[in-house]
Amino acid sequence: MTRKKRVAGRRSLTLDDVREIAVAMPEVEETTAYGMPAFKAGKTRFAGRPVERADVEPNSLGVRLSFEERDARLRSRPDLYYLTEHFKPYPAVLVRLSHLRRDELRELLGTAWREAMEQASPARKKKRKAFVR
Repeated sequence: MTRKKRVAGRRSLTLDDVREIAVAMPEVEETTAYGMPAFKAGKTRFAGRPVERADVEPNSLGVRLSFEERDARLRSRPDLYYLTEHFKPYPAVLVRLSHLRRDELRELLGTAWREAMEQASPARKKKRKAFVR
């Protein structure tokens, strides 16, 4: 069985959807990176709009993930996740928001948030444990 790229009648997710989910997480603040909207957990950026480049698809989101997590997602859903030459050396992946369901976005941001909080102080780690997806 193949996945449909879009479900009929379903609107594409946007940065507003990302913002709504991200800012509801503990210790997240909206900021900018290279002039583009981004989200930090603690002091670590974990998601944001990538800088517009010829190789970045419109309505994409950059998400910080470990190399292992990134590679697993790229293998499992190449229709959803992708890389450009620029992003290959970084622990991050690009996501086509137009192909993503809201529950998938919530799970993805939760994973990135938890990884960002791993670098946080012990007090923040207690809050991370309390966060439920």
